[in-house]
Amino acid sequence: MATLNFTGRRELDRSQIQLRVRQDDGKVLLDVFSLGLEGMDLPGTAEVTVEAYRQTTKERVHCGTVDFLQPRQDVHLESFDVSDNIQLRVRVVGAEGTAHGKILAVADHLRGAAEEDLDSAPLLKLQRTDLGDLVWKFDIDNGPILCINKRLLDHDTVVNSVQFKALVLPEFFRQTAIWVARNIDDSDDANSTLSHWVSYFDSIGVDLGTLDEFDVDDPSYNDMVETWAAQAASTFAEQVSSLHIINATVPAEEDFDERD
Repeated sequence: MATLNFTGRRELDRSQIQLRVRQDDGKVLLDVFSLGLEGMDLPGTAEVTVEAYRQTTKERVHCGTVDFLQPRQDVHLESFDVSDNIQLRVRVVGAEGTAHGKILAVADHLRGAAEEDLDSAPLLKLQRTDLGDLVWKFDIDNGPILCINKRLLDHDTVVNSVQFKALVLPEFFRQTAIWVARNIDDSDDANSTLSHWVSYFDSIGVDLGTLDEFDVDDPSYNDMVETWAAQAASTFAEQVSSLHIINATVPAEEDFDERD
C-alpha cells in the first residue's frame, strides 16, 4: 500500500517492484519487469526512471512515463564492471506545471533479484543470435524465446523502443498463445514455463475456458487454435496500447497537409 513520508513523496509498493541485476558475457545488465505503479494515481506524464548505484557510481535508466511505461530488459549498465553490491531506486518525477522536476514517488535501496530466483524470471526471454537479415524471430526452446539479430548495431535502443514493442510483441504473444493452446494439457506443473504463461494470459483477461472445448481430432482444431491465439494477441495489444503508441509517433494529418 502506498504511504506518505515526511518529504511528501509517496512510497512505491516495494513488493510489486521486480528488477534484476545480472552479469552476462562480461557486462552488467539490468532487467526491469514491474515498477509497482498500479493504483498510485500519479500524473500520466510523470517520468519514470530506475537508477543503479554503488557508492559514488550511478547510472540512470529511463522507463517512459506513468501512462506509457517501457519495461526494459538487457540494459547494459556501462558504469559498472561487476554486479556486486549494486542498489537500485525507482523514481517518478513530475514533468508539468508546479510538479515539474519534483520527485512524486520513490522506492530506494532495492536489490535486484538473483538470476536464479524463479519467481522473478521474465516470461519474455530474449536471445541474441545470427538471423541473417531478419531482425527477430519466434523460437521454442524450453519455452517461447524472442530471438534478436546479434548484428543489430544498437541492440538496446531497438529492443527497448516503443515502436519495437508495439509492432513485434503482439505477434510474439500470438505465436506464444498457439504454443500454449497446443500444450495446455501439460500445464499441471505450477512452476513450469507453460503454467506461468497460462497464468499471465489469465491475468490480462484472455479467455482460457475456450481451450477446454478444443479437440485435437476435430478437423477445425487448427483453425480454432489460430482464432483463439489471434484474440489473445488482440487482448495483449489492447493491454499495452499498441495502436495508440504507434499513432503517437506519427505526425498529425494536418502536418502532412502542410507539406503538400
